[in-house]
Amino acid sequence: MALDGMFIGKLALELKEKLVGGKIDQIDGLNKTDYSFKIRANGSTYNLYMSVSYNNPTIFISPKKFEKPLVASSFTMFLRKYLEGGYIKDIYQYMNDRVIMIDIDLKNDFEGLEKRTICLELIGRFSNLLILDGDFKIIEAIKQLSVLETNSRGIMKGLKYEALKNDKISPDNKEEINKIFSKISNLDSKTIVDTISGISPSLAKYLINSYKDSDLDFYSFFKGETDKFSPVLKGESDYYYFDIYGENVTHFDTLSDLLFEYFIKNAEAKILKDNNQEVYKCVSSNIKRLEKKLGKLKEEYEKDENADELRLKGELLLANSNNDLPRGSTVRVINYYTNDYIDIKIDPSKTIKENSQQYYKKYRKAKVGIEYVEREIDIAKNDLDYFKTIEHQLSKASLKDLLEIRDELIENGFIHYKEKTFKKKQKPNYIKLNYSGCDILIGKNNIQNEYIAHTLGKKDDLWFHVKDDHGSHVIVSGENKYSEDVIRFASKQAAIYSNSSNSSSVPVDYTEIKYLKKVPGKKGSFVTYKKYKTIYIDPKREEK
Repeated sequence: MALDGMFIGKLALELKEKLVGGKIDQIDGLNKTDYSFKIRANGSTYNLYMSVSYNNPTIFISPKKFEKPLVASSFTMFLRKYLEGGYIKDIYQYMNDRVIMIDIDLKNDFEGLEKRTICLELIGRFSNLLILDGDFKIIEAIKQLSVLETNSRGIMKGLKYEALKNDKISPDNKEEINKIFSKISNLDSKTIVDTISGISPSLAKYLINSYKDSDLDFYSFFKGETDKFSPVLKGESDYYYFDIYGENVTHFDTLSDLLFEYFIKNAEAKILKDNNQEVYKCVSSNIKRLEKKLGKLKEEYEKDENADELRLKGELLLANSNNDLPRGSTVRVINYYTNDYIDIKIDPSKTIKENSQQYYKKYRKAKVGIEYVEREIDIAKNDLDYFKTIEHQLSKASLKDLLEIRDELIENGFIHYKEKTFKKKQKPNYIKLNYSGCDILIGKNNIQNEYIAHTLGKKDDLWFHVKDDHGSHVIVSGENKYSEDVIRFASKQAAIYSNSSNSSSVPVDYTEIKYLKKVPGKKGSFVTYKKYKTIYIDPKREEK
């Protein structure tokens, strides 16, 4: 990644061209560091995405709208209050650094105009989002720091904004650049980075390697190279506004297209998880809770397992209640089931018959305890199986899949929100494939599994599921559904979208939907089935 000052300069110009004059219609906070601005400009609607996360600070126009949390943060509410309804007057780079300024005019209560400025500092772990007034005083900032914390400048409400200290020369200073680099001995990448503002090590290395074959003075060469524009992405993590890599690159028309592609590959998963931490936390905490509960229940069960022994001792004491037994803390009687002697502890202050009644009382209590514990163990096992299924589904979830899982957890009362949401129910985000003339439907969570198996699926359609493990429901419809290649393909999908996807031989059961039966009272999409066949499949093997 090379998000340097030169890159930011080009990006600011691109954003300016599209967004100046636009109105900010809506602002959504995606998490603590990421925000989306809906802007209407020049007859089009744009989603301006910006992030000040330490590992992926960025700003670009996104072709898609990202899902927002159900409850807006206080900083999001602040942005809406101070910026929504405003018009963008200018977008520019500040002092050749990794800072973008967005000037906004906003009508006040007296129909006058007030100036606001979004200051976006894209400087790694120092990245920040500030809102400034017309005098460049800080109104609010995501990260507020005192002078003592930074040793250079304060970021506090009411203070005048100061940029980070930058003693480097401007990349437009022809005289100084040629003066410093007039001697070939001064041409090394570190000197370039330390001398010229906005130059990253990646760009500096490219300039050094390319300048060897040039007859131009360094400034003319430098300007000729850095005026190029052809956004490229190399692999999954290296990008720049022109090609400094030379091979194996993907070209883009705009920097926003480039940054969006990089974001999808590297940062969307993090945003996804950050936005829905309550889902991951709910699932992991319930798994831990249920595993702990099962451990304790099993301990209780083992304690109560001696119920039959208590009954036997009570029975043997009662059978000998009329006999003259030696009195003490124990008595020895014969077990007429085995013809062996058995020592039984008794209370010497009570009769043999009373001791027998005590043992029967303990027996009845233990028996009730065992029945209760067995019921609790069954409930805990079912709940644990449910959350283990959700855990597997989260490991393969897209954004829409995760939101469906979140809705399911809310509906089942596992996640609570103070505010009610009135969200239009959307069609589940299942996968639909076509293979050899057959429709293949794949559910990736309980909502999708339930929908494709019990709403879309017909009774004679085929249903596939990995045997005795967590995984997706797969439904196959079409005249050719019983052909071997279709069955193998559908079984492979069931294996791929299962907990056994890394195995080389995965058993997959399949049957017609009419032989499925929902498990009453059990959460999730669990079913029982009969009249099925089993096929073993290698999910990693390429089918012929």
